[in-house]
Amino acid sequence: MKILISGCSFSQWPEIPGGKNICWPAYIQGHDVHTVAEAAAGNQYICDSIIRGVLEQRPDMVLVMWSGVSRLDYLTSVEDPAWNSLFDSYGFYRRIPGGKLGWIFSGGQMGTWFKHPVAHRMFYEMYKVSSELSLANINLTEIIKLQNFLKAKHIPYRFMSYVNYWGQGDNLSPNGDFGIGKFFELQYLINEIDFGPWIFSNTDRDGIYEMAQKSNDFMPDGFHPGTATHQRWAELVSSCI
Repeated sequence: MKILISGCSFSQWPEIPGGKNICWPAYIQGHDVHTVAEAAAGNQYICDSIIRGVLEQRPDMVLVMWSGVSRLDYLTSVEDPAWNSLFDSYGFYRRIPGGKLGWIFSGGQMGTWFKHPVAHRMFYEMYKVSSELSLANINLTEIIKLQNFLKAKHIPYRFMSYVNYWGQGDNLSPNGDFGIGKFFELQYLINEIDFGPWIFSNTDRDGIYEMAQKSNDFMPDGFHPGTATHQRWAELVSSCI
């Protein structure tokens, strides 16, 4: 079975730059797995990458691990000289193959954009006019958009969220994510989500991050899950496909 996967660094983390992926997709056995996940990517890119991938590759199944709801992505022209320096020096981007567009990733409110002068100016202004409510709205809309697209195309799928942001908590991870359940204004969007095809580690809707917390299995950065957790998550996903 041909499986298309997208996500952030919780789905794509090379052991060395350009090396083998050591995240859960690498442990899905017996299938033709193609991953378009990117480190620091947000849900706008993830949605777009799956839609493009489905139209180009015609996979038998789609797996998505949604990233943080505090992340923003920006789609820009790679032909614009003003962006050349950013694409050349900022590590968190994805050029759309064969096209004239490219995605730039913030990595979240506490993301990597702080360290780059051009990215800092751009995302600082974007976050300055954003709120948790608006960010959650943007990200929920991407989830619903992809859900409805895949259903319309009759493509089986499984969704996951890297962390449990379905409750009402704050500071859920070092990435600065928050619970979207505290916004009654967004309940109409949450009601549109079909949670039947979702994969959680328990009935509380925990994700891979909580699984790593329970066993204290993290990469040296203390944020990304360790290899043992990725292997366990791959077993969980495999049992659902």
